[in-house]
Amino acid sequence: MLLVAILVACLALAVTTFLLLDRGAANGAAPSAAASAPPGAAEGAATGAGPSPTPSAAPAETRFTIGYAGDVLTHMPVMDDTAGGGGDIEPLIAAARPWSEGVDLALCGMEVPVAPDGVPSGYPVFGSTTAVVDALSRSGWDGCATASNHSWDQGFAGVVATADALRADSMGYSGTNRTQAEAAAPYQLYELTRDGTTITVAQLSTTYGLNGFSADPAWAVNLNDVAWIEARARAAREAGADVVVLHTQLGEEYSPDPVPEQTEFAREIAQTGQIDVLFGAHPHVPETNELLPGGPGGRGMWVSYSAGNFISNQSEDLGTVLVGIGLFVWVDVVVTQDADGTRSAGVEALHWHPFTVDINGGHRLVDLAAAQQGRVPEGSTLSAEEIDHRWRAVTDVVNAQTLTDAPPAPSGDAPVARPRG
Repeated sequence: MLLVAILVACLALAVTTFLLLDRGAANGAAPSAAASAPPGAAEGAATGAGPSPTPSAAPAETRFTIGYAGDVLTHMPVMDDTAGGGGDIEPLIAAARPWSEGVDLALCGMEVPVAPDGVPSGYPVFGSTTAVVDALSRSGWDGCATASNHSWDQGFAGVVATADALRADSMGYSGTNRTQAEAAAPYQLYELTRDGTTITVAQLSTTYGLNGFSADPAWAVNLNDVAWIEARARAAREAGADVVVLHTQLGEEYSPDPVPEQTEFAREIAQTGQIDVLFGAHPHVPETNELLPGGPGGRGMWVSYSAGNFISNQSEDLGTVLVGIGLFVWVDVVVTQDADGTRSAGVEALHWHPFTVDINGGHRLVDLAAAQQGRVPEGSTLSAEEIDHRWRAVTDVVNAQTLTDAPPAPSGDAPVARPRG
């Protein structure tokens, strides 16, 4: 009897369960997802979310700096203050070394060609020496702009001698050309390796004229021409350049303000969309800087209208104290590379720092910002009043928002200048 009772109870339970399931089906109810799905799937089913997609890798960023200083203008009194008059300006420009060594790519303004016979000469027909170039190289400079109104002072032989001296120190150059092959690709390419990635910077240099001389052959010196610059910048990018820098000699000597010729030229260059930054020269005094509309990708183009003189014998006798002041100007560059290898580059900011030449102190550079703060180098002949006078003059003229006190720090190994031609 006990066995019969148990069988009856089991049969009753089975019938009850069947009736409940059948009622649920009749009401349109579906089996629970939690009951039919594998463990862990219930929450996803409840929210309608599928498996999380694999996030795409963030673009890789490479940051570095490009710097420029004003004219290396080796008047004879400057040369006379070098050892034996030979042109070793390294001790004279030592104050700027933290900047020239601090940027990742340092580009000078080689205002004066090297004399083929090695004999220096001064105004109005200049000739420098290989010792000047050697000193620049030892001081951290990686290349120079060689197009200036004095490029033809020593003729074609001077063009060749200047380029030979720069290449002997593994420095790059743009602005003058030794051969037609160099003239066909008038840009200098510099390679910087960062975290296994090679970044390429192209340098172009042009001038407004040659002080009445005519280059022969004409292709030996690059002259200002917006269409020509745009075409060569495009060619540089096709050759692998991520960034294109332009140096241009243009403007009115000793004018603290950019003249319309400069501002119009800069705006036309910005509208080409091919130049990342424009470093101006020729006025021999510092002028301001600004961010212009245009530039690559429409991100804007920074222009420094003039950095003044890096080193020279020019003094206030010319009508302005600004001839004795030069700027070290540099830009922050970021290159972004997507997972598929697509790159984009842009200049994020521009900075400047002032230096001044102590003519009576042996033509030595003085960090003007440091001197204004009371850090005057030993042996300087500049009085506190003169330092303040020069400081006020330059800060009244140049964009104060871009003034930077500390030098940059290099982000990696020194760049390599590719052989031209």
